Amino acid sequence: MAIGDRGPILLRFTNHQPVFFIPSDATIPAGLNAQRRALELCSYDGKSIDGLYFPSMAALRHGLRRLSDAKIRTFESDIGPEDRFLMERFISGSASLNGSYRQNGIIREYENPSLKPSNYRPSLTTMSLDIETGQDGTIFSIAMDISGPRNNSRQVAVRDEGGGRAASLSSTVRFVADETALLRFFIDTTIGADPDVLIGWHVIGFDLAFLMKRGRELGVALRIGRRGGTLRLIERPGLLPIADLEGRLVIDGPVALRGAFHKFSDWRLGAVAEELLGRRKDIEADGAGKVEEIERRFREDKDALARYNLEDAILVTEIFHSSAVLNQMLTRSLITGLPANQVHRSVAAFDRFFLPRLHRKGYVAPNQSDIASAAPTAGGKVFSSGAGLFDDVVVLDFKSLYPAIIRTFHIDPYSLIKAAEHPLDTPVGIQFSRTEHILPAYLGELMTRRAKAHAASDAPLAQAIKILMNSMYGVMGSTACRFYQSELPEAITGIGRWILDMTTEHLSSWGYKVLYGDTDSVFVKLKTEQRQYPDKAGGELANRMDEYFREIILEKFKVPSYLELEYEKRYVKLFLPLMRSVAGEAAVKRYAALLPDGDLEIKGMEFVRSDSTPLAREFQYELFRRYFAGEDLKPWIRDMIKRLNAGEFDEKLIYKRRLSRPARAYKSLPPHARVAMMLDPDGSLDIREVAYVMTPTGPLPMEKGPHKIDYNHYIEKQIRSLVNDVLALSDESFDTLIGGKQLDLF
Repeated sequence: MAIGDRGPILLRFTNHQPVFFIPSDATIPAGLNAQRRALELCSYDGKSIDGLYFPSMAALRHGLRRLSDAKIRTFESDIGPEDRFLMERFISGSASLNGSYRQNGIIREYENPSLKPSNYRPSLTTMSLDIETGQDGTIFSIAMDISGPRNNSRQVAVRDEGGGRAASLSSTVRFVADETALLRFFIDTTIGADPDVLIGWHVIGFDLAFLMKRGRELGVALRIGRRGGTLRLIERPGLLPIADLEGRLVIDGPVALRGAFHKFSDWRLGAVAEELLGRRKDIEADGAGKVEEIERRFREDKDALARYNLEDAILVTEIFHSSAVLNQMLTRSLITGLPANQVHRSVAAFDRFFLPRLHRKGYVAPNQSDIASAAPTAGGKVFSSGAGLFDDVVVLDFKSLYPAIIRTFHIDPYSLIKAAEHPLDTPVGIQFSRTEHILPAYLGELMTRRAKAHAASDAPLAQAIKILMNSMYGVMGSTACRFYQSELPEAITGIGRWILDMTTEHLSSWGYKVLYGDTDSVFVKLKTEQRQYPDKAGGELANRMDEYFREIILEKFKVPSYLELEYEKRYVKLFLPLMRSVAGEAAVKRYAALLPDGDLEIKGMEFVRSDSTPLAREFQYELFRRYFAGEDLKPWIRDMIKRLNAGEFDEKLIYKRRLSRPARAYKSLPPHARVAMMLDPDGSLDIREVAYVMTPTGPLPMEKGPHKIDYNHYIEKQIRSLVNDVLALSDESFDTLIGGKQLDLF
């Protein structure tokens, strides 16, 4: 089902035969309900291929089982027929159609229309869903905020079994007799509003899962799909379920924002709303306090409960609008051809692009299950030339390094197959074809589109293209991809390391000290005479390195270089710490820097770690601010420890952690999993976010407060290491600074 300017569209294709491929010399079982055709296609090893065309999906599935039982190898039999239908027509996200239709309610139904690629971009109606529930496992209220071109309305219903509030003065709020009426209200409102997208905060794992559970118990099927389809949740071991709803997308807020690379230290709805919108929730309490207030409102103030419930739904709508996350997902869908709620599936996106182009080169691909697992490929080069504090450092960054390597050295699965034809050597000894390749030209098209998007200030398109380009290496390096061959990721990362080595070598030969390097960037200390005009010096360095690579790559490999080194920024001061675990060695992936505008940039340390406390982050930021300013740190550190032990920072000692899987799925129980099990002993709530403090007896959830804080834990586990990072290069340490073990001081 699709969406157009005039509403939903149903496309039926009765003349399409689903297909997959087999070796031409294979003997198929007798009576197989398929038409076999010889094709001008071959496998990677050059063997000829036939196609098996089936009259229906049922026949295809039956045929695949019989061939599997007969041990006959198939090719691309794991590709969905609907995906193949679209990708072979180069339809990506949207299409123009031509044909007659019949109107069936709000749905236009076409049979066997012709389809062509298009750039149509739909305007979607969203419905934000939020429910409130009781500790007794029942539904208190359901709220929906509908927003879009076809409908803008808000509805909330509250259960009132006593009947004292059977009507409301507000057209938005209604009171119903029981949970069955609540579920009917939800179904009727959804069908009437006809949203294209259901959104919410943990809407799949909590709201919809809870509604489905109560629906089953009360005998009410959630028929909220277009044409009356029933909501299904597809469970995945250790992962969140997937919502399958006919004709509608279901998008969870946190999942969507993470997929768009948003980062929040606290992923609760209230915290994200405050950071993005500057708004607080009606009930600011967490845990037990929040539950108690919701229970109280249900008993005593149902109007207040309705307002709170609806406000949560509205906040999600406004977060989606403020972050433009749905717009970005749609843009990625139009580029990749995947549904908007599946754009994170980079392997599937690569299939959609590469398979039809590979077929036109005369080859078929293997099934993903035929790809053997392999040892991890070495990653990018990371190095530090030594720890210390440095002045006037410029950061030079290779723009889209891995896509540029792919373009320069013609790296893709097809080029590797055809490497014997006009071979192109690479710095790591792996050959590709100079003339036969697919991916490099496509990346060139994407880079051109991205440049135009930047010129047009189309940030969502530019970002979507960047995400897609940067995913190519990861896809080809994954055994979950049917195109995986170990030489592909080895060539890309190996050339990347060669480029970083050559960059460091030549900058050093020009008299510069390269302090640090990480995959696609180098930190270079400027010469004394360049400090007056550091930005000019950084730009000139980048241009000189670009010219060097153009010359050396053309000379040695006879191909043009697409590498582009940019001057990214300047650090007034850069601090590179020693490793905490190995004495005398410089750390990597960790540094702190002072920018020209006075801001700090901190990488890989407590300030940016999600498992640290607000106190650790604030302490580290202030520590480096004072350090870069040349202040005496001793009295400030001593004062901070004294204030910590006095309880002044208790509200900043809360750990807020997210569980990546159910608590019981952890092999060893880290503190946040232990806390989740305290709150949910039987695992029925599937808690994924917890807030806790460390006490003398271990971690305890905030809901179990008040607590006796183990201040020694915070000083030893967080403050000590931060102080020692700064003092490790001097003759002092945390212990010498405070005059002995901190427990003896106060």
